[in-house]
Amino acid sequence: MKYLLCGDPDDRKLVQALERGLPPGSSLEVIPPASFARNWKKKAPGAFVWLDATCLDEGRVLELGERLRSLDACLWGVADRKGVISDPAALFFAGGADYLGPALFRSPLDPGRLQAALHHAGLGGGAIEEAHPPFPGWPALARDDEVQVRFCYAALSGQKELRERIGEKRLDKLREDFASFLGPWSAECGGIVWIKETAGCLVLFPPDDEGMNPVLAAFRLILDRAIIGYEVFHLEIPLSFHFAFHAGKTMWRPPGSTGTVVSDDVNFVFHLGTKAAADGEILVSNSASHSIPEYLRDLFVEQGDFEGRPFAASKRFKD
Repeated sequence: MKYLLCGDPDDRKLVQALERGLPPGSSLEVIPPASFARNWKKKAPGAFVWLDATCLDEGRVLELGERLRSLDACLWGVADRKGVISDPAALFFAGGADYLGPALFRSPLDPGRLQAALHHAGLGGGAIEEAHPPFPGWPALARDDEVQVRFCYAALSGQKELRERIGEKRLDKLREDFASFLGPWSAECGGIVWIKETAGCLVLFPPDDEGMNPVLAAFRLILDRAIIGYEVFHLEIPLSFHFAFHAGKTMWRPPGSTGTVVSDDVNFVFHLGTKAAADGEILVSNSASHSIPEYLRDLFVEQGDFEGRPFAASKRFKD
């Protein structure tokens, strides 16, 4: 896929920020607005085009977006480093696939954001290239392979309160039972329980859905927490869970042999799940946002950045 910027070629800060977010081996072609207006039909088919909102007023951005929408396999987004767009939602109503606001330019753009935008647009019927190669399956992975996955940190919520109510020994047993429960739960989504720790577990899912969508599966678990707590874990008191999803890369090691795995993405999802997730909450990093089904997107709210990466949180459910 080609990557174009309709903007000022001399704005090196913007150009460099966008280039850092491109897939490896990709390049960005910068076209001044006047030249782009003459050549968009020739240049833009099959491309991802960012419109620079510092060079174009909001009406012009929407006008160009509508034109690009008519081209074959063309996707477009807006780079709004100074926050001049008054209504970013209007861009998506007009067919935009990405919006880069001021907050996202305060730290290097994550390449996973572009992959998520491409993947999401593809679910809507756009003809785009795959953001990653087909997943071969867990048994086909060789030790030390670098693998693209979706991570999910899953844990029991309110463990301090649980300890006070049921005691340390019974809490230990509950944690073991929860880790065992996650095995078949994740398998329904093509996943695997990868790392077990005292407080929670790290589950891996393929980059694309293979079975039930894992975010939907997490929602169902939280919604059914009362009956699951009673029927599955035999608790007479309320039980809940929290989840953190992130997409990225890691070195592959089979479950039980992961002690030496080092990965920025693994560290990040552990931190997101242990430091940012509240009881009964589902957090989704920007790189994993394509995992949120369309019919659940209204239940997520953007939360800003955590450790330099944007993320969203599910709305809380009342008991």
